[in-house]
Amino acid sequence: MKKVILLSLIAIATLRNGVAQEIKISRGGTDYTNGTIEAWFDIADYPGTSAFTFSGFIVKNTGNSAKSIRMIRQEVSVLSSTSNYFCWEACYSPNTDTSTGNVILNPNGEFADMFLDYAPSGQTGISTIRYLLQNVANLNDTASMLVHYNATPTSLNELSATPMLSAVFPNPASNQVAINYNISQTQSTIEIKNLLGQVQRVLPIVAGSKNINISVADMPEGIYFVTLKSGGNIIDTKRLMISR
Repeated sequence: MKKVILLSLIAIATLRNGVAQEIKISRGGTDYTNGTIEAWFDIADYPGTSAFTFSGFIVKNTGNSAKSIRMIRQEVSVLSSTSNYFCWEACYSPNTDTSTGNVILNPNGEFADMFLDYAPSGQTGISTIRYLLQNVANLNDTASMLVHYNATPTSLNELSATPMLSAVFPNPASNQVAINYNISQTQSTIEIKNLLGQVQRVLPIVAGSKNINISVADMPEGIYFVTLKSGGNIIDTKRLMISR
């Protein structure tokens, strides 16, 4: 009897795990369904209560039937004094966690007007929020995305006046960029990430050195973040524009 029950439970679990993922979330051609995405931005660009807007998402119904989809916001870890809200067929207040309106997606239908807003209110650091898309006719039919909002400072003077990125030039850059810094710690690196938080370059630097030249000729045009790290800690971050 126990064996029959066990086999039944395994069969049920297999059926559940075998259900196809029919709601997809992508950005820039990358699938972030049930995954994590990094949202890096310079806090100096969003003073007061102005908000960083994270957009460019495509939500798609890959199933064979129409779906009525709502959005649910789940604050996982949010810095104090910050605020956030979302737009999903309408823009909601920071106090709203679940959309009151739904988006109807037909088979192979797409929705591109999904906007995620985060106001750092002067707070540097990371806030983490999960966005859940749910089929109101089948609450188990969902897709989610975890967003790390990383508000980076123009400089971290409170750490030290010495270890910092002093210049990134030319900026905008097209082929080559020179990065000047001043750091004495060992195990230091220069890291370049795009707006999606994807690492494009990681270069070790020698303690006591003053600069490094990096080729960006193969990197697409756009905004990037150059970060000086030491012992795994972020020391300073500068914004880099690549334009041709």
